[in-house]
Amino acid sequence: MTTDKKITPQQKRRNRRKTPFILRSLRWSFRLQGMISPDWAGKRLFNLWFISPKHPEPMREKRWRESAELISIPHQHGPIATYRWGTGNERIFLLHGWSGRGPQMGAFVQPLVDKGYQVITFDAPGHGRTPGKSSSIFKMAEALQAVVDEAGIPKAVIAHSFGSMLLAYALRATDLQVDKAVCISSPTTMQYLVDRFCQTLHINETTRQSFIREIENSYGKTIWENMSADKNIQDINIPALIIHDRDDHDVPAYLGKQLSDAWQGSRYLETRGLGHRRILRNQDIVNTVVEFID
Repeated sequence: MTTDKKITPQQKRRNRRKTPFILRSLRWSFRLQGMISPDWAGKRLFNLWFISPKHPEPMREKRWRESAELISIPHQHGPIATYRWGTGNERIFLLHGWSGRGPQMGAFVQPLVDKGYQVITFDAPGHGRTPGKSSSIFKMAEALQAVVDEAGIPKAVIAHSFGSMLLAYALRATDLQVDKAVCISSPTTMQYLVDRFCQTLHINETTRQSFIREIENSYGKTIWENMSADKNIQDINIPALIIHDRDDHDVPAYLGKQLSDAWQGSRYLETRGLGHRRILRNQDIVNTVVEFID
């Protein structure tokens, strides 16, 4: 027989210390605002939804970035920081996730260049070295189209996390056509993103409903279906490799399987112990992806 262990005051203090100060401040602020005016809190939450936090650049990313040819592509939201490696005739695009950067996926670069490909990635609006403090899938899709117009149509796209939702949206809503696609750690549905966002900030149900109304008032009630990766690829018939780690604590693996089940002719690969970001640097994963594309 087992009993639930009570959390001691000391453990609570340790947990609070582990939580970033900015997150604790936001939780306290939304709790207070939600009690005063859920509609006001929902509007503020809606504005916060589009802000893309920027994280420090690890040394490995700096090395990958500095090894690239830097291209600045003009765009209405500001010049798009674009990176290119290799001179091959066939291009492979790398799409980063929310709060990520193009060079974050640099582990794929040299193996693809060695196969004769030209590798291109970019920092989405509000990310990395591209100007802006906020972004959206629509701004990111416009930026992707601008890069395609400037650099050329890719043979294949390797996408990570929210980049996979961007790819699925672009395949349906724009003229993007590729021969193969790789989606790693994809969240798949907007509903999951909203739920996780609200859970992270400890948003109460009343404020959450106000937030959802703000989304639907701005984009229409069809936004949930229009944003869902599994819906956007239902009529797409290109080979795809879907990779997800069962120990991914940011995006659960069942969402990757859901995307694979909806994608005709896709192959699903589930790993273990690589999490949400380390999976991008795992040599076995890099080799598997390069082999699939080549």
